[in-house]
Amino acid sequence: MNTSLRQVKRGDWDFILELRNEFFNYFYRQEKAIEKEDHYAYMTKQSSNPKFHQWIIEYESNTVGYVRILENDVGIMIKKEFQNKGIASDALKLVEQKAQKLGISKLIALVKVENEGSKKIFLNNNYELKMYWLEKNF
Repeated sequence: MNTSLRQVKRGDWDFILELRNEFFNYFYRQEKAIEKEDHYAYMTKQSSNPKFHQWIIEYESNTVGYVRILENDVGIMIKKEFQNKGIASDALKLVEQKAQKLGISKLIALVKVENEGSKKIFLNNNYELKMYWLEKNF
């Protein structure tokens, strides 16, 4: 496995912002690109949250992605040019080990219906579909 995780540093926040804005259409609550100051405010707030854990994903000495646990929800983002190489699955295995060391006994993945790539990653790593979440806006 050429994939590793390292703790996020403040200098990584711009990289994470780029990923968030590249993939925001796959997020449940982010409906548009996020402004830098809003992202920094979020990251500052979460840095004091004991239920927020985050890592940068590195692959063959390249910074390729980001993974975080918020409560027990795990989210992974991989730069497009590094997708479909097994990196997300490797990172998921590594973050599961970190979660166990943190005392987290269950991870969940909230994946939008149209996000087939993420759904495949989690299903291929023994995550089970447990519920359908249905909504109606007025």
